[in-house]
Amino acid sequence: MSQIGYNLLRATSAPSPQYYESPIDPAAPLSILYRIALVASERIILMMNNTQLLTRHHRLSNMAQVVDYLLGNHDDIGCNGDRGDFYRRKLAEQIYVNFRAHYITHMNVLDLVYSIIKLEHDTRLALEKYGANRCSAPFIHIDSQVLDVLARIADIH
Repeated sequence: MSQIGYNLLRATSAPSPQYYESPIDPAAPLSILYRIALVASERIILMMNNTQLLTRHHRLSNMAQVVDYLLGNHDDIGCNGDRGDFYRRKLAEQIYVNFRAHYITHMNVLDLVYSIIKLEHDTRLALEKYGANRCSAPFIHIDSQVLDVLARIADIH
């Protein structure tokens, strides 16, 4: 047995476990919903940019630009037809391929994007108002199926 510079003490009895009990934070769900909305919006922007349908100087950087593309309200020189429908179909396909979120089609993918924007806005306002208080938090109304899809996109499930 080798010598070490300290002595190990043997406890005569097993130490009693001490647990730190923190108060329940009613604003924690707001923080989680806000994080889900942020990550989902970042991934939607990344999916739009990674489809290689946009040229390099038309890279999207915010959700307002995503909405413009999905509505077809953008300058797309040399392309005929409803380009918004084309981008909606591609985004719905990317959501299905990457996250296995069923029932997201070109017909409702714009509603999903609007839900992300609304959730981010509502939770940010609620955190601004109630975040420092931490004793009460308002309800955030969101459909459970939409929240499930957003949680899949944000990889929180």
